[in-house]
Amino acid sequence: MRAIPRGTGRVLNQKGQRVAVYRDESGAVTRRSAVCTHMGCLVAWNDAQRTWDCPCHGSRFKVDRSVIAGPAESPLTGPEK
Repeated sequence: MRAIPRGTGRVLNQKGQRVAVYRDESGAVTRRSAVCTHMGCLVAWNDAQRTWDCPCHGSRFKVDRSVIAGPAESPLTGPEK
């Protein structure tokens, strides 16, 4: 996880699963599913906005996994830390 700079995120393959991994400014790491809850596309990290964005239909998620913009209505799922 040290390859992920503080304040950024990346999608990694962990144990065969695509995981959205974010390292906050203090160095704490959070993990969640990288699968958008709208239709199953993979989210990507948006450095400029510091959000997880879905390229398929435009859903956006905060680092705490909550929905910023739909069409997704549910937050990203998965382990917290």
